[in-house]
Amino acid sequence: MIEVKGLSKAFGEKEVLKQISADFEAGVTSLVIGASGSGKSTLARCLVGLIEPDEGEVLYDGRDFVHMTAKERKTVRKEIGFLFQGSALFDYFTVRENVRFPLDILTDLSSKEKEMRVDSVLERVELTEAHALYPSELSGGMKKRVGIARAISPKPRYLFCDEPNSGLDPQTSIIIDALIQEITKENEMTTLVITHDMNSVIEIGEYIMFIHYGEKWWEGTNQEIMETDNKEILDFVNASGMMTRKRM
Repeated sequence: MIEVKGLSKAFGEKEVLKQISADFEAGVTSLVIGASGSGKSTLARCLVGLIEPDEGEVLYDGRDFVHMTAKERKTVRKEIGFLFQGSALFDYFTVRENVRFPLDILTDLSSKEKEMRVDSVLERVELTEAHALYPSELSGGMKKRVGIARAISPKPRYLFCDEPNSGLDPQTSIIIDALIQEITKENEMTTLVITHDMNSVIEIGEYIMFIHYGEKWWEGTNQEIMETDNKEILDFVNASGMMTRKRM
């Protein structure tokens, strides 16, 4: 579980985050949505320590991340997996080498244990036949699945996904969404997805936080967002080019 309490951040005179509070539960697919420039990416960076908030708390299962020492933060970061927007695979590594990379730098597993773990996660994302391929030989969806396999290979307690469906066709996006949700539940991870994809919101949004100009404007489930009459959310949905299922 990740608890956010009164998180604020300003750059100069511009307030980017204003007293954000939320609970992201383990085993739940949580989504943070909002227009470009709303503050959702800044929030994610504050949560993992890439940006220091001006005030507020970030608690990883009760551990105060904001006020930790560098050594203490390193311990928590080893428990965090990242799925980057562009997959961020190493072009000169094979699929197997990409997935093994975090095991080499974050764990004390033996070589045999690492290989077994790589085999396990590649099987989980249905890429057992792709271990010797290079990223240039993969489709966009395959790259995302390799990114997921790499993110979960060290068995993280927390998973951050930055626009996981960016650049993917709708059918592949549905597959990636389902995979993220399944893995979240299987491993009881605390998963946080930063997205503007309304398909993802409707398909896997068990908890959704909508940020509007740096403020938490709304929170609820994918069912509740289809029932809302909140003007700003409706504007966001309409701007995304998709109507909710209720209105289709």
